[in-house]
Amino acid sequence: MFKLFHSSSYEKVHGDLLKMATGDFSMNCAPVVGEKSLISTLKKTIRSLKSLIRIVDKSSSELYHKMEDTSTRSTQITVQVEEITATMREMAEGMQDTSEHAQFISDQIHPIHIFLEGVKDSNSAIVQSSTQFLGEVSSGRVEMSAAMEQMQLISKDSTQIYVKMDELNKALEKIADMTILIEHISKQTQLLALNANIEAARAGEQGKGFAVVAQEISKMAIQTKQETVNIQELIQTVTSSADGLRGSIHQMQDTVGTGAHTLQGAVSKYERMETFLGQLLGDMQEVDGRLEGVTSNTLSIANSINQTSAMIQQVAAGSEEVLAAADVQLQNILGMNESIQEATRSSLSLRSVVSQFKLPSLQHSHALQKDLDKWMECATGMRAIMVSLIEARNPEKIADWYQKKVAQEVLLQTCMKELESKLKEASDRKYFSSLRSAWDAFGVIKDQNAAWMLEGQYDKAKQALISRGRESFKQAVDVATEWMEQVHN
Repeated sequence: MFKLFHSSSYEKVHGDLLKMATGDFSMNCAPVVGEKSLISTLKKTIRSLKSLIRIVDKSSSELYHKMEDTSTRSTQITVQVEEITATMREMAEGMQDTSEHAQFISDQIHPIHIFLEGVKDSNSAIVQSSTQFLGEVSSGRVEMSAAMEQMQLISKDSTQIYVKMDELNKALEKIADMTILIEHISKQTQLLALNANIEAARAGEQGKGFAVVAQEISKMAIQTKQETVNIQELIQTVTSSADGLRGSIHQMQDTVGTGAHTLQGAVSKYERMETFLGQLLGDMQEVDGRLEGVTSNTLSIANSINQTSAMIQQVAAGSEEVLAAADVQLQNILGMNESIQEATRSSLSLRSVVSQFKLPSLQHSHALQKDLDKWMECATGMRAIMVSLIEARNPEKIADWYQKKVAQEVLLQTCMKELESKLKEASDRKYFSSLRSAWDAFGVIKDQNAAWMLEGQYDKAKQALISRGRESFKQAVDVATEWMEQVHN
């Protein structure tokens, strides 16, 4: 085997293999024109391994830090979920107590509502009675006003009668004076008749006719005197009756005046009573309206409390279900937390394994090493998405992975633009052109595989993935790894 190449080449290969055996990948593996194919193949292998180790090293470091952060967050979430579970348990107990209190309040409001209904009915009856009584008071006031007017008319008429009685009294006085005069004339007539009889007796036969006349005159005088006495008695009787009537009329005037004054006071009292009853009736009607509102409100409150109690019971039942679900989730989170802790330990183990390999330091690496590493991450991410897409069989999963493919393509385009913007050397531009061509070739196969998956041609896509897809992807990665070995002095 040693005869297949020169001893110097052997020493080179042997030295590189010894370094690889010890985990040292810091050697430069840039291709050299005219070197042996075995050495070229070895360098290509080393470049691929270096790129793989570099990606694994960076990814394991990021994974460890993310898992460590996730572990911390998971622990915090576990504590918070435990607190939430405890709070939910307290809420469930509180809701049960609230439901019981709401039911108690509803039971207490029901008799209050019945009592208010009774008060409202009683107040309505009082309002109706007060309305009727107010009508009667108004009628009484009208009747009292009419009676007062009649009393005033009677008082006025009695005053006129009193005046007429005064006139009658004066007339009786005149008649009395006339009867006295007639009585005096009658006495004079009797004396004259007596003298005439005496003269007739002296005259004898000649005086008989005159004596007859004198006798007749004497009779008439006596009759006149008698009638005058009768008239005087009648006048005295009439005067006495008139005086009694005048006293009665005067007393009636006093009585009528007192009655009219009393009636005036009664009318005023009726008016005040009517006003008071009107205001009282208005207040009672307002109270009746408010009682109507209060009874409606108490009924609404009772119904609302019943509904609230029912809702609280439903919520309490729901909270019990949520509490049970929270307990299940807590157990799941605890299990997830254990898995995260285990994954953290695994990522730490991966870092420990990767740390055994020695890679070139940054000062001995390509100037675009970080940008190329970023592109490698994006490219391997795309490869992983395509593998997951082609392994999927559920249409929803296929569509989801397809959307992730589209998003990753946008990210890759951004990486390409950033990488292109930093090109300075001609060799870098050449490698970039080769990388873009290789990636475009992979992109054609990638897009065809995605189209076959969307159409349901799973076998075609899988076969293309493990054959042409794998080869074209490896060609693009080989260009990138070879580019990384071109360290500029």
